[in-house]
Amino acid sequence: MASSIAAGDGPLPSYFLRSLERLPNELLLPIVAALAPPCPLTTRFALRPTGTWEFRDANHQWRDWLVGHRDVLAVAQTSQRMASIAKPILYHTIVIPNAKALVTLYQRLHFRPEIRPWIRDITCLVNVAGSRSFFDVFEEWWKQNGESWGAPYLKRDSAIALEVLKRILLLAPKLQNFLIAFPDHELASQGAGQNPDISMPLYRQRIINHLSNPDPNWNWIDLPIFFPFQHMHNLRSLRIYCHREDGVRDITFSRLLADYAVAALPQLTQLRTLELCCSSANNFANEQEIILSPLPQIQHLRLYGSHIHEPRLVAFCIACTNLQTLVIHFEASSPDEDRDLLPEGKTLSDALFDRAGTLQTLELVALSEGHYLTRGRERPRKPENHRLRCIPDLVNLKSLTLDYRGVFGTLGILEEDDGERLCQLLPYSLEDFTLVCEWGTASDWKQSYMANLDMVLHGVQCLCDCRSPNLESISLAIHSWPAEGKFHRRFRREVEAAFLRCASVGIKFRTFDLLPTYRDEDEDDGEEDGEQGGSESGEDAGLPLVAGIMIPPDEEDEYELEEEDEASEYYFSGDEEPDPERTARRPPTFEAFVMQLGEDHGHNLDELFYAYHEDRWDEYLF
Repeated sequence: MASSIAAGDGPLPSYFLRSLERLPNELLLPIVAALAPPCPLTTRFALRPTGTWEFRDANHQWRDWLVGHRDVLAVAQTSQRMASIAKPILYHTIVIPNAKALVTLYQRLHFRPEIRPWIRDITCLVNVAGSRSFFDVFEEWWKQNGESWGAPYLKRDSAIALEVLKRILLLAPKLQNFLIAFPDHELASQGAGQNPDISMPLYRQRIINHLSNPDPNWNWIDLPIFFPFQHMHNLRSLRIYCHREDGVRDITFSRLLADYAVAALPQLTQLRTLELCCSSANNFANEQEIILSPLPQIQHLRLYGSHIHEPRLVAFCIACTNLQTLVIHFEASSPDEDRDLLPEGKTLSDALFDRAGTLQTLELVALSEGHYLTRGRERPRKPENHRLRCIPDLVNLKSLTLDYRGVFGTLGILEEDDGERLCQLLPYSLEDFTLVCEWGTASDWKQSYMANLDMVLHGVQCLCDCRSPNLESISLAIHSWPAEGKFHRRFRREVEAAFLRCASVGIKFRTFDLLPTYRDEDEDDGEEDGEQGGSESGEDAGLPLVAGIMIPPDEEDEYELEEEDEASEYYFSGDEEPDPERTARRPPTFEAFVMQLGEDHGHNLDELFYAYHEDRWDEYLF
């Protein structure tokens, strides 16, 4: 029958026409590959294509992977030919969610050598140092092997989970991507309501002792043995999420492993991507040692929720001579004392300038108060003296995401001409620009926020007027309250004007929710004080809301005119609270102000006089 079909001596059977079997392997491979499950994320946050942030905890990522895995498994079970195509894809990306999966994967790799070369991605969601994981792996080993665990060269059986994971890594010679993402809490499949799988008391005490007195030679457990990076010759991507135990991350096994991975980077000669989440990227043996060995192999460095300081980041930029992607989400500020620790005396701006030949993607965002750049002891502290001055010189940069600190400087209030200068602060090669709009202080941040948004939106239109031929998209990460507050109509009109101006020159313009700071999985989504959000529920839900007042449609125009008449309140409503700390620091007289500046302040006295009496004295002192 096959020969007659091939020769065209009769009609093809209906089942054959409806089957994928009639397609050649070259077409079947991409079809099945499209069903393959995605590799889980290092960070718990993911940016949707629409530009909004989605919280993706370990449970969500595991369920998404399981759906894709089952789809590929269904294809593999249809026929022998489809199995030969689907099985390599089935084992391409592996997720280990529990102790049973950990032991089962090792058993298959041990007894079926043919599947070893198929594995490219491994994600471990099992806390291999956890107390419950120890008992679960021990019990599962007994069930599957019919005998108790035995590893004579280990001093303690407490390392059973670590040993099984190590054997898996050694039995996957073509492993390219390795993600360690111990969940802060259990996956749903392990049962809700159980206590977190925290580290065994022995492990935790040893970790605490090691952190207080670093010593790379441990007599109870040796990380180079259980994580043999030196034997993982094909590893291209290493990603570690530092999980949380008892409300902290500093004394967890994953945090220590992240620090060890930094120290082991010279051994990973084929590594191209390093991602660490909620880590400080310290050195395993000596946290005070800032300088790093040359790392020409590293091309992509991403640190999410990081507590890294500028000296350590500068050391990474100096060591990674072929750096193409740098993404840092800061959760801590660099103190002034860090200025004395900068490697080779280089600031972050200087180090990035040295990478201008290779850097293509740059994302530096800090949402907390402070700055990721050290301020030093310079006086006066003006924005132009304290920002990333290297940005226009990054001639190969394609994508740029910065907050106002990197673009304009440390002060939270933008100058009148900052918007017009925006086009001069961006490189000619830039294709995608995202500005994270987070500034202001607790007492006046809403007023300054609206004023700064005006400057930025004006800058967007200036970018369109002198558009770079490569610029394709402009994005603004903005708080949600301006679109729902008292002057939401004016705000929306200005955003719409910027959108239309960008569209007229072929630039895609969008706004999305402000990039969130890192939250733990069990933290509630708190709302900021004083925010007005959403529409009222009940029978008046369909009426427009202006300044917190429900108004019928026929009165909407009247309130619109009233809003325009109150435009002066758009920036300063007069209800801001005084800052007692700032008031206490204010010099009592103009003469005292000049004396604090010193004799070599280099400013005109008239300029200082107006700055003092206009209450702008802190721009020169702090």
